[in-house]
Amino acid sequence: MKSLMASVAFMLCVGVAGGVVAQTAPEKPAPIAGAGGSIQSPLFKAWMADYQAETGQIMTYQGQNSAYGVSQIEAKAVDFGVTAMPLSDADLAAKGLSQFPFLISGTVLVTNVPGLESGKLRLDGPLLAAIFMGEITKWNDPKIKAVNPGVDLPDWPITVAHRTDPASMTLLLSSYLSSVSASWKAGPGAGETVNWPTGLGGKGNGGISEIMSGTMGTISYVEYAYALDHKLDLVSLKNHDGAFIAPSPAAFAAVAAGANWSASKGFGVPTLDRPGAASWPLVLVSYGLLRDDAPADRRKQVIDFFDWGYAKGDAKVSALGYAPVTEPVKTLVRRSWKAAH
Repeated sequence: MKSLMASVAFMLCVGVAGGVVAQTAPEKPAPIAGAGGSIQSPLFKAWMADYQAETGQIMTYQGQNSAYGVSQIEAKAVDFGVTAMPLSDADLAAKGLSQFPFLISGTVLVTNVPGLESGKLRLDGPLLAAIFMGEITKWNDPKIKAVNPGVDLPDWPITVAHRTDPASMTLLLSSYLSSVSASWKAGPGAGETVNWPTGLGGKGNGGISEIMSGTMGTISYVEYAYALDHKLDLVSLKNHDGAFIAPSPAAFAAVAAGANWSASKGFGVPTLDRPGAASWPLVLVSYGLLRDDAPADRRKQVIDFFDWGYAKGDAKVSALGYAPVTEPVKTLVRRSWKAAH
């Protein structure tokens, strides 16, 4: 009897112990999380799906805008942030962040003008500023016709569609308009949000697309990959060297190819209206942001992901309408990752 009771007691102890073990088993680590601009969302969706299939690593990304990405990584709410406007070395040091480029894209001008074929419309900087200022109000205005010989421009009113939420694309475009127009510089000026003199406002690329689809005669600005995906009509823009250039990944890459990436610790390079016969005037470089005091294992997982993207993700970059960073730039970034350890 004593032997039976001892056996029962032993089994109960094992059961209790097993229950304790089950209750205290270590939880799976939280997915690696990122936040930042919406420009990069299609790429992260593709990269993260492929990366998870290959490695099993679960990753998430929330795309809003660059300011959101910076604020989230500063608050330690995510493992990496993303911005399309580089932070200066001084800002990076003050915020305790490091920065690296991983994607090249462009802000493009899009229209919904009846009978006007995509890419056929040409504009230069002063004309674009006058349109966004509300000074040129018809598509067949003589000033527009002068740079579009042979193009049948309709007698339609021009409606400007613009972002209402903070956006790197708005900062880039408004900075460009400030550089080509004294009136724009003195008026709305440059910023992630500005006081637009005319037009209809929408939130995000989706808000812009909604306005454009419902209003004939519109002109606006979106990221190139978004324009391709939504089959929006593109505008050719006169560049720094005086050539009318249609937006393309090759035209974005031409700007990046001439940049001095090693000039700053954070790899920040100027991209606005750069010299070069093949250069698009409105280029955006996307940067990843890491906290210098991040847990070593989480930081390594982020770096492993982006290193994988450098090695195996260029095909998806190109397929989506972006341009990848070049191999020499990847080498510089990898060296900076190693030096940080």
